[in-house]
Amino acid sequence: MADDPPDDPSGADDPGPDPTPAPSAPFREVDGWAALSYVITGVLFYGAIGWLVDAWLGTRGFVGAGIVVGAAAGVGLVWLRYSKP
Repeated sequence: MADDPPDDPSGADDPGPDPTPAPSAPFREVDGWAALSYVITGVLFYGAIGWLVDAWLGTRGFVGAGIVVGAAAGVGLVWLRYSKP
């Protein structure tokens, strides 16, 4: 229309991005991958420790115990990390 002021090519009339951050979602997709990596890392780490103990002592039960303990530790870490508001 003829009554509208012309656009400023320098962008001076552009307010820019909103300075207030958007509210974050309580659980993002990245958090899901992080939670999965905590559990997998716990299983691998404690399973490897169990394997080393089995090789050292000549037994066969510590690998399974290490895997179970690692999974529980991973789930516990996820619980502690993501249960806080």
